[in-house]
Amino acid sequence: MKFSEAWLREWVSPDVSTDELVAQITMAGLEVDAVTPVADEFSQVVVGEILSTDAHPNADRLKVCTVSAGEDQFQVVCGAPNAKAGMKVPFALVGAKLADFDIKKAKLRGVESFGMLCSERELGLSDDHEGLMELPHDAPVGAAVRDYLGLDDCTIEVDLTPNRSDCLGVIGIARETGLLNDLDLTPPEMAPVEPTISDTFPVTLTAREACPRFVGRVIKGIDITAESPLWLREKLRRSGLRSIDPVVDITNYVMLELNQPMHAYDLAALTTGIEVRLAKAGEQLTLLNQAEVTLNDSTLLITDASGPIGMAGVMGGLSTAVKPSTRDVFFEAAFFAPEAIAGRARQYGLHTDAGHRFERGVDFEGQSRAIERETR
Repeated sequence: MKFSEAWLREWVSPDVSTDELVAQITMAGLEVDAVTPVADEFSQVVVGEILSTDAHPNADRLKVCTVSAGEDQFQVVCGAPNAKAGMKVPFALVGAKLADFDIKKAKLRGVESFGMLCSERELGLSDDHEGLMELPHDAPVGAAVRDYLGLDDCTIEVDLTPNRSDCLGVIGIARETGLLNDLDLTPPEMAPVEPTISDTFPVTLTAREACPRFVGRVIKGIDITAESPLWLREKLRRSGLRSIDPVVDITNYVMLELNQPMHAYDLAALTTGIEVRLAKAGEQLTLLNQAEVTLNDSTLLITDASGPIGMAGVMGGLSTAVKPSTRDVFFEAAFFAPEAIAGRARQYGLHTDAGHRFERGVDFEGQSRAIERETR
């Protein structure tokens, strides 16, 4: 389990250093494997706004940008293909120190450049260097990027024994930390969201012992092409997951936070109703990773009128996955009995975050809370 120290401290923040916090977690029996900074060390990098871009007179692939750093404006030569007027980006001023080099005044193909516009790789956030890192439109120009993004943070990785599945989410680590420091938790707002539509989708639990609880919710009219907000993408990144799209990002976020794996279906691709049942030997299922599997009769399935649409507690099916055209989704938060999930992923050569949690056991009463958190 990987989590950000800053994310944990949103839930409970004892007056101890990072080293002391790590020692506490370790002595509680949760072995800490690694503590890693979430970004490289750097200084004098601020939020910059590109005011204009002009073609470089001597180089087709370079642009001459006018960049505001608050009170002052600078001329910067940039080769990033996504540089455009109105964009806010990390701007390394002359004199800035990055992990691998210092920023100095330069002349590129005969044009002076005062500073550098940065990609994620220059700041040690990821290996992405195909373009500039785009900051939110409301990022305050001139603010220190390190402070704005909260980069004085670290990722803590714990190696949990199978009996501590409760700590496969931030909520569980926070409970332990609060107990060790005699502090109450300060969880985020999770009050139910008032519905604005009356749509439902029928669910039948045929294999009730294997799946005694299944909570679902219809959400309509989403824009799946929108980009997840930076704060959400950063929390996923610091937990070892990459951003995919808003729907998948939200399900991953709730899984990491509340230790409740979730799944999202394209509502338009579902037919008649969902049934949770055991497979019939020989049934076929194409999974999200495009693998085609032949099922045995001990495998718990999510099905609809078309047949299997997911391997319960392990991985969803490709036929009902959210896609760029998805506008309405059906969210699932279920409790699958550990004995019904244990070993099933390995039978098919799989290992998933959901399967890892379900086969060890999740909170039996956490499903409605997770649906409300996801909705909010």
